[in-house]
Amino acid sequence: MMKMNSISAWLLAAFLLVTGAAAGQTGKENKKEQAGLKKDTAQKKKETAYQKLFKGKKVETSRGMITLHKMDGKVYFEFPKRLFKKPMLLGSVAEAVSNPEDSFAGLQAHDPLCIYFTQIDSVIYIRKTDFSARTSEQETALQNALAKNNTGAMLASFKIQAVSPDSSAVVFDVTPFFVNGNEEMDPFMPAGGFMSSKASYKSESSLAGGIMAFKDNISVTSYLSYGVTSSFMGFIVEENRPATIIMKRSLMLLPDMPARPRLNDPRIGVFYTNYTKFAGRDKGSKEIFFANRWRLEPKDPAAFKRGELVEPVKPVVFYIDDKFPDNWISWIRQGTEDWNMAFEKIGFKNAVVTKMYPKDDPEFDPNNIRYNCIKYAPTLTQNAMGPSWVDPRTGEILNASVYLYHGVTDLLSNWMFIQTAAVDERVRTTNMPPELMGKALRYVIAHEIGHCLGLMHNMGASSSFPVDSLRSPSFTQKYGTTPSIMDYARFNFVAQPGDLERGVKLTPPDLGVYDYYVIKWLYSPLYSASTPEEEVPVLDKWVSEKIKDPMFRYGKQQISVLDPNSQTEDLGDDQVKATEYAMSNLKYILKNMNGWLADKDTDYSFRKDANFSVINIQFYWYMMHVLNNVGGIYQYEKYEGDPFPAYRSVPKETQRRSVLFLLSLFENLDWLNAPETEQNIDAINGDAAEFMRGVLFPYMMRWVANIGLSENKADADPYTRTECVADVFDFVWGTSLEGKAPSKEKLSMQNAMVQLLIRNSGVLEIPGGNASAFAAPAEGDDLRLLQLQHAAWKNSFAGLEGLPFYGTTGRPDLSASSAGDTEGFGFMPRVLFQTDDISHVYYGWLLETKDILEKAVAKQQGDTRAKYQYFLLQINRALKSS
Repeated sequence: MMKMNSISAWLLAAFLLVTGAAAGQTGKENKKEQAGLKKDTAQKKKETAYQKLFKGKKVETSRGMITLHKMDGKVYFEFPKRLFKKPMLLGSVAEAVSNPEDSFAGLQAHDPLCIYFTQIDSVIYIRKTDFSARTSEQETALQNALAKNNTGAMLASFKIQAVSPDSSAVVFDVTPFFVNGNEEMDPFMPAGGFMSSKASYKSESSLAGGIMAFKDNISVTSYLSYGVTSSFMGFIVEENRPATIIMKRSLMLLPDMPARPRLNDPRIGVFYTNYTKFAGRDKGSKEIFFANRWRLEPKDPAAFKRGELVEPVKPVVFYIDDKFPDNWISWIRQGTEDWNMAFEKIGFKNAVVTKMYPKDDPEFDPNNIRYNCIKYAPTLTQNAMGPSWVDPRTGEILNASVYLYHGVTDLLSNWMFIQTAAVDERVRTTNMPPELMGKALRYVIAHEIGHCLGLMHNMGASSSFPVDSLRSPSFTQKYGTTPSIMDYARFNFVAQPGDLERGVKLTPPDLGVYDYYVIKWLYSPLYSASTPEEEVPVLDKWVSEKIKDPMFRYGKQQISVLDPNSQTEDLGDDQVKATEYAMSNLKYILKNMNGWLADKDTDYSFRKDANFSVINIQFYWYMMHVLNNVGGIYQYEKYEGDPFPAYRSVPKETQRRSVLFLLSLFENLDWLNAPETEQNIDAINGDAAEFMRGVLFPYMMRWVANIGLSENKADADPYTRTECVADVFDFVWGTSLEGKAPSKEKLSMQNAMVQLLIRNSGVLEIPGGNASAFAAPAEGDDLRLLQLQHAAWKNSFAGLEGLPFYGTTGRPDLSASSAGDTEGFGFMPRVLFQTDDISHVYYGWLLETKDILEKAVAKQQGDTRAKYQYFLLQINRALKSS
């Protein structure tokens, strides 16, 4: 018993020992577990919204000016608070397209938006910033008033979703802003001419793409889908066609230290940035224009002042697309770097630099606005363009690129053949020699780089050259076809067969004398001045020194030509003489084209295009150069002391000579018919001579309405509408009144005159006027005219696509021009034009025509007499009242 109790006690003790140890271990674990739970709870309590936003997700991050995050198909900005209210430029560039008819890779269809970010409560807003109204820092009350009337429009809003760990930035989802159909950021160029299109944004099939951040800019790529509906002359040709365009939208911070601006001068052709400056009560307001230019500063100012060539601190670098055809690249380099010749004249060495797209730079992206690029667009579009981005505060150019379409070579081939084949046997081929095509590309690139440097078109440049000088070997070798490559003066169509062998040059200069002059004015540092206003006396002196020399005069681009000295595609100071030479060359080309191309153009495709170009494009341009003399007014941007008036009417003798030239031209158009060519092409043209006469003679007659303004503004002895009509009547009816039988061409013009006078005199709208007597309305003639105008405008590249036509009744009403346009800047003519209603004048001409026919009908015989009787019947029925 005793023994058994001892064993039990021992076992009990052992059990208690083990149990106690186990119990102690469990207690420690419980404490650890509890501590862990407390720690987890604390950690959960400390987890921030920033951590939660990105926790457990695959995030792509790019750090730079703004840190970008992409996850779950969304793009987030981690936006530094220090950037609030900082002005930025937001631009959109097409990176890839599904259809080149919609856009093309590298295109920036719209100007960049100037924006800033701001925070109100827990919401971030993107707002437009507007520098169009300003005042001095001292005008605090006026500043406050302007601020209230120029508050930035809100473009988008974003709710703050997190704050960065160091509280220096806020995080928000920007996807709806970068993946959207905002028309100010879309990839579509405005349509022009007969074709129009409308794109409907498809949000359900659009998404965010890549992100990139750099120290001074960021970019976000988006896949944007649309349904495109296109129409031709109002008729739908495609509806809701799917289109997807990859867009790269870049955001650039404007410089913290703005460049010193240069005040622009309307007497020189430089792009501008303008604003309204408000001053105190007694000073009112004033429009200020800054010249757009790069910030070029010499590395060594002391050496620069000594007259040594010095490189700029930051040259203008253009990166050349490596997708260009290999044989284009050297010409592109030359055309770009040609501008260094002008910069060297003012002391800069290597101001413009070219580089190929780098292959070993991971940061390089041609669609990023950090880089100025010359981009290749492999489309059939016959165009090139050179847009730029500027600081809206100062006009400093921050970025510029050139877009060169492959189709421009077709345009250049066409120009060289149509304008110089009569003179240069090298271009009498379907494939232009590489050397000639290369030089033509060099000219195109140099022209576009000129835009990138800030130069506007100077459409008046070529009018400074005497026409006969364009046939001079010494003159053309020195000056080419124009004083400025910023003109639209292509090839020397004035030169005649044999001139090339004598040494006459057929091409524009590499740079013209005007181009050197503008670079000096625009980019020369003026160390003696400390403000833009202090620069003005020197700049004004440079302009005044050259203003008497027409080679240095600036002629504005015109949407509708009022000044015949500032036309596109023209040459020389005498449009009648230049056009006589040009028409002689066209005749020679049509006559000999078959013989030149028989063994090179076996399918007639080249001759078909050339035949169309001669008749519908080049002939039209040449004719318009002369017609614009009629009722024309020369315009000059004038400052006090300049040696010419602000405007003067084209002299009477020039206008009359132009009218008589055109009448003779319209009568003698049989050379436009080329049956030996037409019978072998698949376009049945009919009678080309009669077609052009039937369209252009009535157009010239309606143009007579334009003479009223010129007549009114002439100093003395104006060319009047009455005199013009008398000249036309004498030409058209003279032989008939003499009893002679009119030629079939004259008879055609007489018929056109009768129909035009009946329609334009308004008698058909008068109660009792017998409109039912006339089954053929004027719209058919107008449509044929618009077709000619459309073809001609499309053949002139570099930004003219989409501009309005002349219109079928003459020059359009320009009374809606803005104030800036009337102060010398802009594209519209400076003298505003209001078309007169001259129905009563047409009515008087109609009565005179009736009288002429009544006298002439008895003197005619056969078919001519029958036609005259029919003309009288039409007039009498139109005049008949109830």
